[in-house]
Amino acid sequence: MVTRQSRRLILSLMLTLLVSGLGAVLATGSVRAQAPVELRFLSWTAANQEQQFNEMLAEFTAAHPDITISSETVAGTGAATYPDVLRTGIAGGDPPDLFYMWGGSIAAPFIEADQVLPLDPYYEEYGWAERLVPWAAEAMQVDGVYFGVPKATRGMGFWYRKDIFEQNGIEIPRSYEELEAVCAKLQEAGVACLSLGGKFGWNTMRLLDYFIELEAGPEMHDKLNRLEASWDSPEVVAAYQQLKNWVDNGWIVPGFLAVSPDDARQPFYRGQAAMVFEGDWLESVLQADEQDTANFDFFLPPTGHEPLRMSGFPEQVMITKDSKHPDEAAVFLDWFLQPEIQQKYFQAIGGSTGVLNAFPSEAEFPLSVKWRQIIESRDAYPPTDQAFRKELMDSFFAVQDAIVAGAKTPEEGAAEMQATAEAWLAENGGA
Repeated sequence: MVTRQSRRLILSLMLTLLVSGLGAVLATGSVRAQAPVELRFLSWTAANQEQQFNEMLAEFTAAHPDITISSETVAGTGAATYPDVLRTGIAGGDPPDLFYMWGGSIAAPFIEADQVLPLDPYYEEYGWAERLVPWAAEAMQVDGVYFGVPKATRGMGFWYRKDIFEQNGIEIPRSYEELEAVCAKLQEAGVACLSLGGKFGWNTMRLLDYFIELEAGPEMHDKLNRLEASWDSPEVVAAYQQLKNWVDNGWIVPGFLAVSPDDARQPFYRGQAAMVFEGDWLESVLQADEQDTANFDFFLPPTGHEPLRMSGFPEQVMITKDSKHPDEAAVFLDWFLQPEIQQKYFQAIGGSTGVLNAFPSEAEFPLSVKWRQIIESRDAYPPTDQAFRKELMDSFFAVQDAIVAGAKTPEEGAAEMQATAEAWLAENGGA
């Protein structure tokens, strides 16, 4: 028979075990309530986007009080510098949890070095693939494995000042011959056809990529990017010659090799140049720079080839494999990929999206809506810096700059690029 005293003893013992067990659980952090987690997010967010970007992170934290995100940015240098900053942080044992990255060959070294977290479990858990622009979702995969989520799908072309075109009686060129005639007419009027920022190499690359698409055509251009066709070919020599012609004719603002891409917009704003080679993000930049966006428009560079392809690429967000909080980083990505968040913070994430049904307001961003329609309906060729590894891009930039400066002929440049490609293939087992 259990006495009252025995029952009291048993209850006391059970209470002691319950309290001590709960304390152990709390000490190990096994319950949902836990100490706040802080994530680090490395991006290339520009100064004019930073405030709204931080507002986006603050809104996420308000909805998820246990997760805060600190922003770190490397703006304005593009693929010439940003990956090195990320690489240094990872090698030094201080990686961010989340980071912006381009696709293709720029992201490949981080994936191959096992520095990026595969995201397939999160894609399955949250159903991300169904929310994304299909070609952007496909671009997030390497050997069938997801390694990022798209933050943007980009298209690039010639942006122009409508007033300069109208004042000079210029129509949108429908062929390359018409484009050359436009540049010649502008030159006669004392206006540069194009403003470029040659510092870092990639702004000049966009124009050269166009000339390669023009001269080689889509099929050969793709083979050149895969090193399956010879760079020492008449088509590549002709593309280099086009670049030299534009420089020699004065169609590009002089001295551009030392100019940063951001500063290259100034002659465009001042009416000293009629065009820039920029992407769909420029509408947001024009607004931030207090330009009259109604005075600007764009067109795809004519090539004479069918289909007419644009230069295009995805941008993505990735999670480092050494992140101590990958689940919380995935919670942020799931929140980030909501169409309403993409629409609300359209400017903060660069004036683009990789999410379906996330078009910006046409009243606020009419040119971005126009770009979205093109991006979702056109084929694209990648910019060379997303097709080539860094070692090849260093040579690519050196050759293009030497041709611009007159230090190499187009023939010498083509031969050097092929020699570099052959050496790289030999060193990398033909990969």
